[in-house]
Amino acid sequence: MRKLFRPVAFLVVVAVGPLALHALGVQPRSLVLDNVRIIDGTGAAPIEQGRLVIEADRLARVGPAEKVPVPANAERVDLSGRTIVPGLIDLHFHIENDPKLALRQLSHGITAFRDPGQWDEKFVELRRMIAADHLAGPHIFTAGPHIDGEHPAYPADSVVARDPDEARREAEINVRNGASALKIYFRLPFASAKAVIDVCNAHHIPCTAHLEILEARELIAAGLHGIEHVTSFGTSIVPRNQAEVYRQAVLADNDARRDGRYRLFASANLDGPEAQALYAVLRERKPWLDATLAVFERRADHPEEGVKPEMVPVMAAGFEKMKQLTRRAGLEGARLVMGGHSTVPFASRGEAPWRELELLVESGLSPLEAITAATGTAAGFLYRSDELGNLRSGLKADLVVLHDDPSRDIAAMRTVERVMVGGTWVDIARYRTY
Repeated sequence: MRKLFRPVAFLVVVAVGPLALHALGVQPRSLVLDNVRIIDGTGAAPIEQGRLVIEADRLARVGPAEKVPVPANAERVDLSGRTIVPGLIDLHFHIENDPKLALRQLSHGITAFRDPGQWDEKFVELRRMIAADHLAGPHIFTAGPHIDGEHPAYPADSVVARDPDEARREAEINVRNGASALKIYFRLPFASAKAVIDVCNAHHIPCTAHLEILEARELIAAGLHGIEHVTSFGTSIVPRNQAEVYRQAVLADNDARRDGRYRLFASANLDGPEAQALYAVLRERKPWLDATLAVFERRADHPEEGVKPEMVPVMAAGFEKMKQLTRRAGLEGARLVMGGHSTVPFASRGEAPWRELELLVESGLSPLEAITAATGTAAGFLYRSDELGNLRSGLKADLVVLHDDPSRDIAAMRTVERVMVGGTWVDIARYRTY
């Protein structure tokens, strides 16, 4: 059962500092969050009686309360019974034409996100809204339009590269325009994809990809840093002749993916020779995997509208195999992260990241492993581990206060009571109306 949001009614100020400052979003020079359970984003066990000292926009000290002194004249807030986690990082957020969704997700604890493929102009309104509200975040990471081959899957969101020289040029343009990562789409031929990877390596930014009909083993071995969607592994876990049938169907019609990916996974042998070859590459290269399970979730007891009856059990079986492969990939060396995908079948508006975390746990991760995927590991995929993702001294003061303990039950991620970004409390009541 999903837990309902509990209204904020818990903060007790036990030292100097007017609560009105919090209501205005103004942060005193030093703030102490006291007697709180701390999950720091590294995968370490929670600190049960912890203390955080925040100065300006940074974490000054974090640790057990008895080891962290309280600065003179600090404002001190007693959070007994609550849990603090780092601000969550959504690595697969599609802004589309809905900038308010990013602020709604901020109220749910998403303090940073990456849009894996979109024109920069789509972020103008969101950046204006953030500046107008004097927010320090959410932190926005972009990739520019994704780089695809001829007859692209999503023409409005992509640039088309017809050969490696064009792919390299388009990649350089995205980087010059501020991309913090680049994304390959599945119609880009191998040589052109390798050219994009080379640009990323030259600029020390990650290259990620939606592969699907490209061979994941080959691209990862060639240096690809990350994978978007567990379905990108589909043609790598079935016999070559079966993979080619799927590949040709998608080359002829992008919509062939709708049913075809579920058939592919439902029939896959995750212990077969093809899968074993994939695991060997994962162990060697350790790519990041952003499984985005929530967007592929299909249930036999709640079939998608318009699906043929004979496909309902196939889709359910295929999705179960996707969850199994996500867990197996993590055990074999892939670094699992969290991507909500914005709009998914079984989550309300702005709740896709929460659903993704729950599905990671359903796949076999512990709650603590899922939280780490959405915090410390995610920051690594952004190449920002020195700024985000952990609760440790010197990093940005981005954090989420929860009523319940998500290390025991991942559904507790839904019990958000406070969100801080850049050392300032967020007006979550307002942004939840977005």
